[in-house]
Amino acid sequence: MLRLCAVLGALLLTAACLLTGAPDARAQIDRRCFTNAAGTRCYYLHVPPGESAGRPLMVYLHGCDDPIARPQPSGFSLTRVADEMGFVLAYPVQEWAANKKLCWNWDRAEDRLRGHGEPSIIAGITTTLIEEFGLDRDRVYVGGYSAGGAMTTNLGATYPDLYAAIAPMAAAPYRTEPAGQVIIDAMGERARPMPAFFLQTLFDEISNIVIGRTNLAQWLAADNLADPGSVPTLPTLPTAVEVLNAGVGLPIPLTVEHYASPRGCELAQFTIPLLAEHVIGAGLLQQDHGLEIQRNLMRFLLAHHLTPPNQAC
Repeated sequence: MLRLCAVLGALLLTAACLLTGAPDARAQIDRRCFTNAAGTRCYYLHVPPGESAGRPLMVYLHGCDDPIARPQPSGFSLTRVADEMGFVLAYPVQEWAANKKLCWNWDRAEDRLRGHGEPSIIAGITTTLIEEFGLDRDRVYVGGYSAGGAMTTNLGATYPDLYAAIAPMAAAPYRTEPAGQVIIDAMGERARPMPAFFLQTLFDEISNIVIGRTNLAQWLAADNLADPGSVPTLPTLPTAVEVLNAGVGLPIPLTVEHYASPRGCELAQFTIPLLAEHVIGAGLLQQDHGLEIQRNLMRFLLAHHLTPPNQAC
């Protein structure tokens, strides 16, 4: 057992070292700010070269005390994926005055409601960019890690008519409840199955694997409730499982679970980076060594378009 722990510790340390590389200064990133009645938040924006009209939009929300949330971003390799796949990338940053740890306030009552608090600000940034750049309204996505992942859960429940699919990674269930009905209640007349990409590191000490599984189960339950069919269509067990490599030279294998309906629509993916914990998971989504995970994330999201209420994908 001691030898096993030593081996695991060495692998985790190696991975952590690989993920603390130099900043990525390749991408052109602009800093902007948005204000509404709930307050002001600034955000970084990357627009791939060429015509922007008709492109998809990805909004990424950082975790607590993340380097991206500081005055100058330390590098964000998802900009490289944005150039490869042709989507506009925005990442709002939390204000120190709003949270001393730079966490998104996902657990406050007013930040779980449509038209209130930080969800209204993030949605406002989203709609502003759609209108300014003429982006594709049917291919708008939001995702995030840790506190950003939990805020993503809030946005998926309160703005299902804005975001075609979500990626709540190392996150938490909506209202920290396991029932899918609370999501349907928040969606109201806009209720629809919401495709979701989950990532949960096996040794996460903050958002542990049980929390991740609960989040997955809640969204699958909500999808079944929102489906126009009279019987549940989504399985509680994966319809397919594959094992992939996180990246070249990175000793972190991935288990990817696929959840598809009998119609052939994949409404969820659950990715587990083995031999990784919370901070390493954040690095996999922000540094070059996690590019394959980032590509898988965006392949899943970009495969989904916004559907009308009560219509499955």
